[in-house]
Amino acid sequence: MEGRDRGTEQWAARAVGGRLMIAAGVLVSGITALSDLRHESFEPTTRLLNYVLSALAVLFGLLLLRSPGRVPYWLINVLPSISAIMVCIPTAVDKSPSPLGPLLLTWPVTFAAAVLSARTAWITMGVVASAFAVLASVSRGVDGVVLWVEVCASLTVICWMVTRLQAQSNRLRTMLANLARTDELTELINRRGFDESLAREHSRHVRGGPPMGLLLIDIDHFKRVNDSWGHQAGDQALRQLGALLSEMFRTMDVVGRIGGEEFGVLIPDCAPGQAARRAQELCDAVRTRTRDWPHPITVSVGVATSQDTKASPDELFALADAGLYAAKAMGRDRVGTVATPSR
Repeated sequence: MEGRDRGTEQWAARAVGGRLMIAAGVLVSGITALSDLRHESFEPTTRLLNYVLSALAVLFGLLLLRSPGRVPYWLINVLPSISAIMVCIPTAVDKSPSPLGPLLLTWPVTFAAAVLSARTAWITMGVVASAFAVLASVSRGVDGVVLWVEVCASLTVICWMVTRLQAQSNRLRTMLANLARTDELTELINRRGFDESLAREHSRHVRGGPPMGLLLIDIDHFKRVNDSWGHQAGDQALRQLGALLSEMFRTMDVVGRIGGEEFGVLIPDCAPGQAARRAQELCDAVRTRTRDWPHPITVSVGVATSQDTKASPDELFALADAGLYAAKAMGRDRVGTVATPSR
């Protein structure tokens, strides 16, 4: 569903949908009982429908709140439509127009537009319009058609406004999420985004997927660049290296800036030998292609591969880090390879 994840859907169905069903049931039955006490009772048919549907709404709401398992996906989508039909029936057959029914119809429409998808909201709106039109025209004639036009016009405006606000909110959340996972200098993903990608790929590997390769890349003697030519030169070198990494690796590979002068590359579907070859190609390319840069650099690369599904993402990262330190100890501008030990 657009702009929603399954966790939000479950929360909406339980916490919001269940409570709305209970509140609607209690409100309708309470108003019906109050009308009886004031001797202003609804029509007998409407009165009976109000009590029956109120009891069903409360029962259904309690079931949603107390359900031990996940609420089925289809039920989440049809919940607003079911609620709307339950409201339409007594409202349409009531011979004396009451503002209660049209008011309650705003609840399922607003619920669908606010916490579900725009498609579900407009489907709910269509169900409301269709059900109310049939029932009102059959039971109330011309007066029912007039009431239908008034109610549908108001609900359409509400649905449009709420879905529009939700779309803007979703875009803003997506933009903020991307900013939280993007390195401002290189426009690569940052450490947070890289760790999330590593966790996802590790989970896929544990479920039976192919091994992955992890490269940790560190610019050799980067402090000399900052000390000799200034931090602007260092920032330029970082941006250029980030662009070079993005160019050399596939779209499916994850390239990120881990922090400072350190970068990471996550290579899905990668055998140990292949990861080492890619790392060596990177070392050679940086050494060769940066000769034309204002401030040439070289890099050291640590390599680790996930052959053992019991190795956690942190352990895999530590192995790649150990390979990086080994490369630096051997003189820099080279690759240090560490494979996951068997258990």
